[in-house]
Amino acid sequence: MNITLDSNPSDAPGCVKLIADDGRDMLVQLDYDWPAIASVFGWTPRHEPNEPSNFKGEAGEACCGSYRTDGTIACPECGKSASEFISEAREYLDDNDGSETEDPGYFDN
Repeated sequence: MNITLDSNPSDAPGCVKLIADDGRDMLVQLDYDWPAIASVFGWTPRHEPNEPSNFKGEAGEACCGSYRTDGTIACPECGKSASEFISEAREYLDDNDGSETEDPGYFDN
């Protein structure tokens, strides 16, 4: 089953909604959950192979590549804060509004 991202639901401003193919939906209200939801749609706190491999403290840059954070805690390697990760995850969700992906288990019976 696929899920669709509604990053700005009209019935829940400021939240994110996941909508299953069968019409069920799930409201995501906490910003702390945004990194996990964004990662389902392809976001990562780590750098991509062609990006710089170390974080220098500038907002919008990728993390150092450490696998020691999922975006909900500061990176213990480079110090990038959880709030920076959460903001970047929200920006990613907004940029990918309407995207579809396979349900990783949110709507399992």
